[in-house]
Amino acid sequence: MTTYEPWRPPADPNAQTRALSWSPAPEQERPEERTRIWSAEAVAESAPRPGTRRPVNRRRVLFAAGGLMLLTGGGIATAAMAADRGRQAVRVTGGGPGAGTQPLPGSTTGSASHSAASSGSASASASASASSPANSPSSQTSASNSASASNSASASNSPSGSGSPNGTVYTQPQWYVDDQGPRAIALTLDDGPSALYTPQVLEILGKYNIKATFNMIGQQVAGNLSLVREVSAAGHTITNHTWDHADLTHYSYQQVLSQMDRCNDALANANQHPTIFRAPYGNWSKAVFQACTTRNLRPIGWSVDPQDWNTAEVDTQQIVHTVLKSTTAHSIILEHDGGGNRRNTVAALKQFIPALIDRGFNFVAM
Repeated sequence: MTTYEPWRPPADPNAQTRALSWSPAPEQERPEERTRIWSAEAVAESAPRPGTRRPVNRRRVLFAAGGLMLLTGGGIATAAMAADRGRQAVRVTGGGPGAGTQPLPGSTTGSASHSAASSGSASASASASASSPANSPSSQTSASNSASASNSASASNSPSGSGSPNGTVYTQPQWYVDDQGPRAIALTLDDGPSALYTPQVLEILGKYNIKATFNMIGQQVAGNLSLVREVSAAGHTITNHTWDHADLTHYSYQQVLSQMDRCNDALANANQHPTIFRAPYGNWSKAVFQACTTRNLRPIGWSVDPQDWNTAEVDTQQIVHTVLKSTTAHSIILEHDGGGNRRNTVAALKQFIPALIDRGFNFVAM
């Protein structure tokens, strides 16, 4: 076997070539190619021979992967921040009673929450598109999904005759009042009007010159139109509380609309056209929120429930105690002026209304 000695160039500092040792894999090794002469250009432009792989630069791979994760993470972080802003807004206009649902002063409204959520989705879509080739199936799918989301957001936010106020699509009722002063609270009265108890309630409210919100049942309205007009003339707000106090969680969208429409028709006979809706029992569903959007009705809940409706177990002093203990700035208090014996409620109103006024609270109609 012939022995090949490696050739080395002269020690010339201006030489354009240099000798490099070359050690191929054992299965690729050929005696005649133990050494090669490489120019700088050849090194840069060389390509692997068929059937072989160029050695992988793991640092570059890790760096590229890290950059991709950083790019994607930025989009995810943006979406997460927007979603968090949306959750804070929901806490003001849509969170339920309990821990973590206290109003946030100066927080975003429900409409802004919807916009924030939409912008978060847009950021996530943009990030996904940026990390995919322009013509790849995944990028086309992302673009399609992004366009669909954008169209949906535009449709739900666009003003129309069948949309809710300000184009908001609700997913939670409003549990607090936060736009009528730092010490504003709302007193709401359900299930009336009652020919026996509503006039007594009106007398108490008039004595302290405060406004309240009356959530009326359509069946009760028909026989008390003059009383409905009296409530309105005193400056109180009248809302839609369904036709017959139905549990709407068992109703379809069309059935919910029928309940709302029948109540609205009854109130129209007293020249009342409500813009607020309260679900009986506080039972909400997707169909109820969709119907609220369709009929331009703002869903309203409550944050203080003294259970005055439970006349068998809750007496006047228990009602007063719960209201005074639980009411804070922006609370919505639930009481009843109809639907049964409301003597305890009337007696409790006479006690906790002046007590709350003395604490600096301001009663407002919603």
